[in-house]
Amino acid sequence: MKKLRFIAFFISAALCRGILPASDFQDDEKSLIYSVLDARLQTRMIDSDTAAAQSIRSFYDELRNSDAYRNSGEEVRLVIDNMCILEEYSYLYADNPKSERLEPMITAQYSIISEWLDSHSDPDEWTVVSSWDLVNSAMQFLPQSLAIKYGLREKKDYDSVVKNNPQFSFALINSALWYYFAPGIGGGSRSRAEKLFEDAVSFAACDYERFYSRVYYSQILFEKNPQDAAALLDEADAVLPGNVYIPFIRRLNSLDYSLLYYTNNREKVDARLESMR
Repeated sequence: MKKLRFIAFFISAALCRGILPASDFQDDEKSLIYSVLDARLQTRMIDSDTAAAQSIRSFYDELRNSDAYRNSGEEVRLVIDNMCILEEYSYLYADNPKSERLEPMITAQYSIISEWLDSHSDPDEWTVVSSWDLVNSAMQFLPQSLAIKYGLREKKDYDSVVKNNPQFSFALINSALWYYFAPGIGGGSRSRAEKLFEDAVSFAACDYERFYSRVYYSQILFEKNPQDAAALLDEADAVLPGNVYIPFIRRLNSLDYSLLYYTNNREKVDARLESMR
């Protein structure tokens, strides 16, 4: 098992290239956030969901004990907490969607987010995007009426962030995912999602954004032009050589499934994958 280690925040600034999103955070705080994104990306080098969850947890525990984390503002710590908890949750969910650990883990952070946003009227863009990213995973545990309400508010917030900062790749990726998966009657639009993914590729400022923007853009293109999708997957593979994620996506594509289709039809696709072993 490959284990992640805490990356010093002053080193992580070297990972960022191009225009960074507008933010009230200090440069060292933004660099710390980018070091978290890099740690999240590195989990794609691990071929076990359980091991990946353990690795991001080890990284997170070490990070929380660092001076860089302690000296950061409350809002920066919220962003970091959102990202690390969601990453661990996602791998635990991938390992066992019915695990009893999932609901208390994600709803506890959801409660923290709700309380924080209720008491702060002007959150940073990183806070908005990282919070909705996590709340999306908590929605399955919320009453349907509340989930619908949050879905509409999420669209409004993403639209606002993207309008104010159209080169914020992390926000573009998350906004695109909302537009892709939301029903048309609720404001969803695959054409809008495709444009947002395309922009996310253009404005990616770190390897996490370069990797995932290409992954998702490739998969929405796969539904129309598999050759274009394959070329983008090759580019994503070059961002993180030796990762275990791109080979999995290529296998899905070889069976005529996109990663985006897999997300909503996991049990069906997993059953077919298992039958082919």
